[in-house]
Amino acid sequence: MRRTRGRAARRLLAIAIVIVGAVVFAVRLVDLQLVSAAALNEEAADKRAVPIVIPSLRGDIVDREGRILATTDERYDVQLSPKNARLGGGKFWRLDEGGVGTTQVTAEEAFAEIGAVTGQTAEEIAAIVDDALAENPKSDFAYVKRSVDLTTLNKLKALQIPWLTFDTNHARVYPNGAVAGNLIGFAGADSEPQAGVEFSQNECLTGVDGEESYERGADGVALPGSAVVNQQAVDGGTVALTIDLDLQYEAQQTINEKVADAGAEWGRLVIMDAQTGELVTVAEDGSVDPNDVDASDPTKREARSFVDPYEPGSTFKAITASALIDQGVASPSTPNLTPWTWEPEGAVRFNDSFQHEQMPWTLTGIMVNSSNVGISMLGSQLSEQTRYDYLRAFGIGESTAAGMPLEDSGLLYPPEQWDRQTSYNTMFGQGVSSTIVQTAGVYQAIANGGLRVPPSVVESCTASDGTVTEPDHGEPVQAVSSQTAASMMQVLETVVQKSWVSDYVSIPGYRIAGKTGTAEQADGQGGYRADYVHSFVGIFPAEAPRYVIAVSIAYPASGEAGAMAAVGAFKDAAEATIRTFHIPPSTGSFEPLADTY
Repeated sequence: MRRTRGRAARRLLAIAIVIVGAVVFAVRLVDLQLVSAAALNEEAADKRAVPIVIPSLRGDIVDREGRILATTDERYDVQLSPKNARLGGGKFWRLDEGGVGTTQVTAEEAFAEIGAVTGQTAEEIAAIVDDALAENPKSDFAYVKRSVDLTTLNKLKALQIPWLTFDTNHARVYPNGAVAGNLIGFAGADSEPQAGVEFSQNECLTGVDGEESYERGADGVALPGSAVVNQQAVDGGTVALTIDLDLQYEAQQTINEKVADAGAEWGRLVIMDAQTGELVTVAEDGSVDPNDVDASDPTKREARSFVDPYEPGSTFKAITASALIDQGVASPSTPNLTPWTWEPEGAVRFNDSFQHEQMPWTLTGIMVNSSNVGISMLGSQLSEQTRYDYLRAFGIGESTAAGMPLEDSGLLYPPEQWDRQTSYNTMFGQGVSSTIVQTAGVYQAIANGGLRVPPSVVESCTASDGTVTEPDHGEPVQAVSSQTAASMMQVLETVVQKSWVSDYVSIPGYRIAGKTGTAEQADGQGGYRADYVHSFVGIFPAEAPRYVIAVSIAYPASGEAGAMAAVGAFKDAAEATIRTFHIPPSTGSFEPLADTY
């Protein structure tokens, strides 16, 4: 009987324990679900994976030889958590070398280690922590040092300090300063590209950011070994330009010097490959330095050779002469008795730049003497539509699509909109406008057997995976026949040998063809300025053309100074081009064409 009672008592005790346990569990469950849920969720959140953007690098811009024109310098910001630096008395454990054993490190020791790498004292690092906590006892962020290099970063990471963190900082760098700055462009304060190739080729240059994540503890410190890369960053592509860095530098020096010597407002110098249309140099005075945009003239920050057209003047007589020969209306020897002034119809009158008697000039002589009257008398035998069609065939009135942003097409009205004066003026480069790149393209076509190859400054985009994409610059256009082009080369070489420029552009051993131009410019008020733009466009070697050089000097102190600056810049640039590309001297001789009859 006592044994039975004892067993019953034990069963009751067991039941009571179970009931009490159940009650405790229920209470705890209620506490977990209702009372402590928020706190637990917060704690769990602290331990969740934290996403971090892995920034991609913006691609490089390089010249035709692969030399860096623009690149991205990866720098790093060093930062810490002040509250975690003092957590637990500022002590943490560090894995020994090889991962065997641990060593306790104090905050003061860590401060000294950091300072030894960054060039700061332990006291300076401690002050950063304590000043932040004095302002906010829960401070979780303070900079230790901004913009350190990769070597410094790796040394700091090796210290294994849990409350020390790092942030990537990308800076765009232009190692050659203002050299090709007009082409490269620059970025604004928000790192968005604002001009030049930086802007036009932004799609190629821009990469795709990646992402990684890490687990953090309740103290906010990353848990060792918890980092996981979710998506690798893909860096931007490399944009290769057609320009030559060294030649670009020399050309910029030349045009800056000539503008200063002539007391001119601006100058431009373009060197173009006669066979491919590639621009190996596009130089402008006062080119912007992308590293210090604010120090430049705001009016000279764009690539003016592409966006700022002007009336080209007598350099366009080559188009009219080409059209005459191509149409069979004239030949280089066609005679024309040329007065110094001409009134072809009522209210239409113009004259040559110098007074002269009626001259028995050939078409070649008209070009040698740059006669507005003579070229108009012969050119008027062509219909307005025909002359317009040749202007278009030579690329006038259309954007070049060379790879620069906001390229201007120039001004070329259709013939039905020409007034009577404009109908004649267009034959000698007035009443029409072009960029200097378009003008160079005219002579490229003549030098290349009549085949105009669209100009280009962007050669390719090479993606980070090695894929190469070449931009579409347009299709070549047969502006005139190869026979016409050959005849025009003889005319232009005669111009150089028999005109006043001979003594100033001649380079011993090299045959040169070319034409001067002097043009009035619109004043924006319905009239023309009193000063001029002086130009020279040359082709060399004339017997086997390799390069075209176009130079324009605007609004010099005197006309003579401007003309001399233009031909002088051509000669300097041609000699630099010969040195750069090792162009051998000309072979054979040339007998100038007859300029009179």
